[in-house]
Amino acid sequence: MFSCVQRNRKSFLDDKETVHYHPAPDIGAPDLRQEADEERRGIAIVELYKAEGCTLGLTISGGVDKNCRPQVSNLRPGSIAHRCDALEVGDFILSVNGIRTSALKHEEIVNLLKNAGEQVILEVEYEVPESALQSAFSIQCKRHEIVLEKEGNSFGFTLRGGLSLERMKSHALTVTSVRAGGPADRDGHLKAGDRVIAINGFNVAHLSLSETMAMMQKCESRSAFLVEYDVSVMDAVQNATGPLLVEIEKVPGVSIGIGLSHVTHNNKRSISIETVAPMGIAD
Repeated sequence: MFSCVQRNRKSFLDDKETVHYHPAPDIGAPDLRQEADEERRGIAIVELYKAEGCTLGLTISGGVDKNCRPQVSNLRPGSIAHRCDALEVGDFILSVNGIRTSALKHEEIVNLLKNAGEQVILEVEYEVPESALQSAFSIQCKRHEIVLEKEGNSFGFTLRGGLSLERMKSHALTVTSVRAGGPADRDGHLKAGDRVIAINGFNVAHLSLSETMAMMQKCESRSAFLVEYDVSVMDAVQNATGPLLVEIEKVPGVSIGIGLSHVTHNNKRSISIETVAPMGIAD
C-alpha cells in the first residue's frame, strides 16, 4: 500500500517527485522451455470426464518424432480441459490413463487421447513459476480472506506447488492463472502469484497439490480462502520527504480500490484517502 504524506503544501506544484508504478506481469501459463529448473518441477494427476463424442479441447505438441517432449500447446476456451482449471499451456504430458508417452510419436499420443474413453487420467509435469515482482521493489506480504462460489467443480483458478516428498521441491500453493469469466475472476481479488494459505479455516501448508485439489473438489459451493499476496513498495515512496505524484496503470472498468473523503487540513478543504481495499490495485 502506498502511504504518501504531504509535508509541505506550498511546494506541491513546484517540487514534487513522480512515482511510476507498473503492475507486475501475469505469471499465468509457463513458457514452453524444454529445460526447467529441477527444483521448480512438480507432478500433478488430472482427471477429466467427457461424454461420448465430445472432445477434451486439448491440443498437444511434441512426441518422439518431433524431438521434443509432448506438452499442452493449447486449451480451447470453454472446453473440458480449459474449465477443469488443472491444466496449463506448457504442461508436459507424462502419461495418459497409465500409458507413458515418452516413447510415443505425436500421432500416437493424439490417438491415445481421442480413444481414452469417458474418463481420462493425465499425469503432467509442471513448472512452479518464479515471482514476477520486479527486483526494484521491496516486498511486503499481506493476507486477506476471500469467499468464492464454486461453479461446476471449480473455483476458476489454477494452483501449482504444494508439499513434496523431496524437500527442495516443496513450494507454497501458488495461483498461476485465473480463468477469465470464472468465479475467481468475477470476484476480482485473486491474481496470479498469490498463495493459498488456508481453505475454510484449514491450513493447507502441509498438503500436496493433489491433496489440495481433492479437498477443493469436496468443498462446499461457497468456500473461504485465506490468501497471501505481495505488495511492492518502491524506495521512492519509502524515502519520500515531500509530496508524491503516484501513477498507477489499471485495466479499464476495474476499480483502483480506494475510498475518498473530504477533510480539513491547514484550514483548507482537501481530499483524503480514507480506505484502501485489500488485494486491490492501490493496495
